[in-house]
Amino acid sequence: MLDDKASVPTGLQHERFIATPLTAATAALDYASYMASPEVIRVHSDGRWPVEGFTFSDDLELVAKHEDDHNNRRAFTFVLLAPSGTEALGCLYLNPLREYLFSAEADRRLIDETPLASAMVTFWLRQDQQDTGLAEVVVEAVNDWILNEWPLTAHLFRVLPGERSSCVALDRLNLRKSRLTVPGDERPYNWYQPST
Repeated sequence: MLDDKASVPTGLQHERFIATPLTAATAALDYASYMASPEVIRVHSDGRWPVEGFTFSDDLELVAKHEDDHNNRRAFTFVLLAPSGTEALGCLYLNPLREYLFSAEADRRLIDETPLASAMVTFWLRQDQQDTGLAEVVVEAVNDWILNEWPLTAHLFRVLPGERSSCVALDRLNLRKSRLTVPGDERPYNWYQPST
C-alpha cells in the first residue's frame, strides 16, 4: 500500500482515545474488547469473524499477521485504547483500497483510477461504547489524521448499514456518501470520502 520511503505515523493521541499499532504487547487488551463485543463483531464482519470458541491463541495468530502487514506497509491495524492505556475500545484498519476493489471485481476503470496509496478505512468500537459519542470523535479525529499526517492520496470509510453508531458518526461529518459497484462483494456497504 505504501512504499519504504513513505513516512507512516506511529499513532494518534486524542483526549478520548489513543490509536497505537496492534501488536503482541496489546493483544490481551484487544482480545478482551473483542470478546466483550459479540454483537458488534457479528454486525461489523457480517458474521465472518468468529466469537464463540475464539481463543486468545487464535487472536495472537491474527495479531501476528496484522503486525507483519503493518511492518511491511501492506495494511495498517491500530488498537484504540482508553487514554489510561489499560483497556481497548476497539480497532481501526487501513487496508489497501485498490487491492479490495480488484478482489471484489470492481470495474477496471475504477481500479485504474484508484491510486496505489489509497486506503479503505474501517473500524469497530466495543459494545459498551456504542451510542456514547465515541464513534463521532473517532471518525472526525481519524479523518483529520489521515488527511494531515498520512502519505495517502485518497481514503474512503467503509461501513455496513447495521453499524448504526458508525453510520450516524459518518453522516454527521462533512463526507460524501456513495455506493461502489463491486460485483464480487454483495454486502450493501456505504462508502464515505472527504469532500473535495
